[in-house]
Amino acid sequence: MNPIETSDPLVGITVLNYHQAKTTLACIRSLLEFEPGTSRILWIENDAEHTRERTLGVLDQAPFPWEELDPDRSTLPPGGTVGVIFNHDNLGYARGNNVGLRFLHKVGVPFAWILNNDTELIQGSSTDLVKAALSDPSIGSWGTTIIEGPGVYCGAILSMRDFAPTLAREPENVSASPYSYISGCSLFVRLGLAESVGFLPEDFFLYFEDAAFGFELRRRGFLPNAVKSVQVSHAGSLSSGRRSALMEYYMRRNRWVFILRYFPEAFRRQQWRIFYTLQKYFLRFRLDRIRTELMAWRDFRSNRLGKSDRSF
Repeated sequence: MNPIETSDPLVGITVLNYHQAKTTLACIRSLLEFEPGTSRILWIENDAEHTRERTLGVLDQAPFPWEELDPDRSTLPPGGTVGVIFNHDNLGYARGNNVGLRFLHKVGVPFAWILNNDTELIQGSSTDLVKAALSDPSIGSWGTTIIEGPGVYCGAILSMRDFAPTLAREPENVSASPYSYISGCSLFVRLGLAESVGFLPEDFFLYFEDAAFGFELRRRGFLPNAVKSVQVSHAGSLSSGRRSALMEYYMRRNRWVFILRYFPEAFRRQQWRIFYTLQKYFLRFRLDRIRTELMAWRDFRSNRLGKSDRSF
């Protein structure tokens, strides 16, 4: 039987919520409008200790059926019913999504699509992503078109000058560059392959874990690509705040972790750049950025990874 023609669940879609229940609701409503009956959607609630009652109030008003899942014991909900997993703590992006990915893998779903909660599906569906994945097994992860304000992209390419990500606007840009990866904003993958690399790397907690995941796949010979016809809109940085101190800290700390892990030959050269960065912030009187930069560097050198206990 052609896998596309099966009635069995083919794709599990994980949508991680952190204090943005109404935004997550809009994301899931858009998915239900386009997705086939072979998809299963998981609402994964981070920090449920503080948000459970508020989220239950939103779900009780939702225009779709849902059921709470225990990732250790539950089976998949029926088609059209959203599964809800409550993570007691804020597990971060990677570990939070991994709860859903491990559950989907355990119950035998072959593909997963990770979507940010501030996205909405506006064209295409996971059916297009499954067809692409089945047509080319050498591809480890697939992206989609992401529309973010005036910007349109389908992946990212790391600059070897400073390891900052730049936008890959076409699938050809993603497939051609040895430094490209698929953004965790919209990331489609075979669950068996994800399981073989340990799912998303959890020691990053927030930011750079999608790049690290992509380069783990590259180490095993699997490249990224994208399906342009599948389009999602993306609001961007709702849960962490656009260019907030929290975002800056994790971006900087995890950048060092990423460089040392995947490009150790570039580490010494990048160390010298920190002096240029600090000088730039000093001349601009950005003492807050200097503090964040130094905190990130010290925590990296002390191997204080995962969720930080610092206040921002």
